[in-house]
Amino acid sequence: MQGVYKVYSGKAGSCACGCSGKYSYTALGAVEQSPGYDVSDAVNERSVKIIAGKIQRNPNKKDEDGMVYVEEGNRILIAYYN
Repeated sequence: MQGVYKVYSGKAGSCACGCSGKYSYTALGAVEQSPGYDVSDAVNERSVKIIAGKIQRNPNKKDEDGMVYVEEGNRILIAYYN
């Protein structure tokens, strides 16, 4: 799983708009994959690395359409990649 530019950690069973969780971006992802507004406050390379690592190590991860995700208890972790 290379090219991860943002991750999401939020409540499982909810939407992933950010109202029930948090997005973290790489510095490059904040520039190249911005949702159309300033996400510089959400740049956290460490969080991206930790969450992407948790997903990568989980044998139940699902990979589809540029994202890989896993549900852990009442949380969902999503990594978006190129």
